[in-house]
Amino acid sequence: MRCVHQRRIDSSNATELLERLNKLLSSGERTILIDFEQVLYLTSAAFRVLLVATDEAERNAARVVLCGLLAKCGAVRDGGLLEAFTVHGSREDALASCDDLRSQ
Repeated sequence: MRCVHQRRIDSSNATELLERLNKLLSSGERTILIDFEQVLYLTSAAFRVLLVATDEAERNAARVVLCGLLAKCGAVRDGGLLEAFTVHGSREDALASCDDLRSQ
């Protein structure tokens, strides 16, 4: 599990996030949990990174799980963009989901 520690994810640091996610996927991680609880601002660059990482994870039989962003992204949720991701409202729900996957 990894957490995002930036308060803002935009074009100035989105590439760094993608590099970190690709490194985790390349190392064999099968489930990556990204907790956005402390993130205050996401731009389209952030969502592009998440889409690219999710696609890469699927190609490697892995998955990216997001949590902590539902309250912040009402417009994005209403627009349907979050449907492209596995999203949980809380870290606890996301962790339980990851545990359920491991037991299958």
